[in-house]
Amino acid sequence: EAEAIKQAKAQLAEYAAEFDIARADVVVRVGAPGYEIRAAAEELGADLIVIGTHGKHGLGLLLGSTANSVLHGVPCDTLAVRVKADD
Repeated sequence: EAEAIKQAKAQLAEYAAEFDIARADVVVRVGAPGYEIRAAAEELGADLIVIGTHGKHGLGLLLGSTANSVLHGVPCDTLAVRVKADD
């Protein structure tokens, strides 16, 4: 787990540098993704959560489990963006 956190922090540091995001705004949390995203949004006083989803076909499969979990009980607006897999 410690190695996974170390790698996640390193990868996020690269993304942050690429997109000019302050290190203080980069956070790694461990836990159930839906819960951790909702908790972080509440702690930060977020106005909007943008989350990627691998939307499948049909309304019932529109959102993945993490995106669906975030939507339940989230304290702010949420925008789900369909992420297409690289072929």
